[in-house]
Amino acid sequence: MRTRLLPTLLCSALCAGVVLPACGDDGGGQDASRVEKVTVAGDSISVGLGAMLREVLDDVEVPVIGEPGTGLARPDGFDWPTRLERLAAEFPPDVLVFSLGSNDAQPLVAPDGAAVASLEDDAAWEQQYRRRLARSFDAFEGTGTTVLWVGHVRTREDHVGLRNRRVHRLAVDEAASRDWVVVADLAELLGSGETVAEDCLVADGLHLSVECLERAAQALAASSPIS
Repeated sequence: MRTRLLPTLLCSALCAGVVLPACGDDGGGQDASRVEKVTVAGDSISVGLGAMLREVLDDVEVPVIGEPGTGLARPDGFDWPTRLERLAAEFPPDVLVFSLGSNDAQPLVAPDGAAVASLEDDAAWEQQYRRRLARSFDAFEGTGTTVLWVGHVRTREDHVGLRNRRVHRLAVDEAASRDWVVVADLAELLGSGETVAEDCLVADGLHLSVECLERAAQALAASSPIS
């Protein structure tokens, strides 16, 4: 199983037991496993992260298709599973960075706006959210794309922050049975863990500072499956 958490790793740790170019490789010669295209999808956090990945990745195409204000809760507004299925069919990248959750502390609805699961019905909400994560991941099965899920930090308001961490745990569970999905976590990359990421949050208590987005992008760029 290739699914794993990706902290800020040393090059030697990244290469241990993983089929990747050797650490310290100077890039000489043709490498069939070289990543040439990393597409970034998700909410406004993904947009900022994608912008930073563009800055730190040399000779890699980084399309950013994130949509601010979106998530998996409201496909009547923006339907990520359907969007990702289209991407997988038409323009599958080498790596898909997928990061959302901060807009999903709300009831789940269907694409036609019909109610699916309320926040109060905890079990139903979790079951339906898992299905949406699974469909998003499964879009890339057999395409050659590695999906890199990136979990969100705990934000200032618990209503959103705790839901972020729950969404990340659900994604980790769903990724565990899918060998084309790798898991990373902004909370781990930025050192906040399960506490509020105060050192990285801007005034709105929700979004991340440019400095912290850059730190996260550098860590992801140096790690499998991008490196």
